[in-house]
Amino acid sequence: MPILFDFYVSPSDSGKGEKEKYHARVVRSHTVQIDDIVNNISKRCTLSKGDIRAVLDELGDELVYNLCEGDRVYLPGIGYFYLSLSTPKEADPKTTRSQSIGIKAVEFRADSILKNSLESHARFERSDIKVHSSRLDSYEIDTLLEDYFHKNEFLTRIKFEKLCGFTKTTAQRHLQRLVDESKLVNVNTRHNPIYKPAKGFYGNV
Repeated sequence: MPILFDFYVSPSDSGKGEKEKYHARVVRSHTVQIDDIVNNISKRCTLSKGDIRAVLDELGDELVYNLCEGDRVYLPGIGYFYLSLSTPKEADPKTTRSQSIGIKAVEFRADSILKNSLESHARFERSDIKVHSSRLDSYEIDTLLEDYFHKNEFLTRIKFEKLCGFTKTTAQRHLQRLVDESKLVNVNTRHNPIYKPAKGFYGNV
């Protein structure tokens, strides 16, 4: 099955007058769950489903342990897992205390074996479903925001409009909903809002 994709407007900081730029992004159909992985692996080997699930559970615990030690974790044929850290906006090596440092994200860098295998097997097809239209549901919006905050710290209404393909009114309505649901926090003024993820959402752990 081909990988479905569509084109999205790339957020710009330069303001009006600049020609819009686009980037391609995978259109997700669903999230593969642990039961799917267990069932698929069990069909290809002699291990029981219980054994496979136990190994995956232990692997998760082992990742947590080693990442908390400040180490990178390398899985041959898969890639490297490591932490990126968050620091206060006005961080100063002389005055910023260790309590102010947090985990920004668990990063992943694919092994060349995995990348080469993907490049040799992947096929792409333009999606007929415009998931970035004004008819996005809450799950699709959450998915877009998860990707956005992986690379960006702040969100404005204008960037949210471009990210989701919303009008100004629709963007304001969804942003207010996300604030009411405690998924986003306005860290600026009421009349000039700037949003960050609330704790527990969009990579803010």
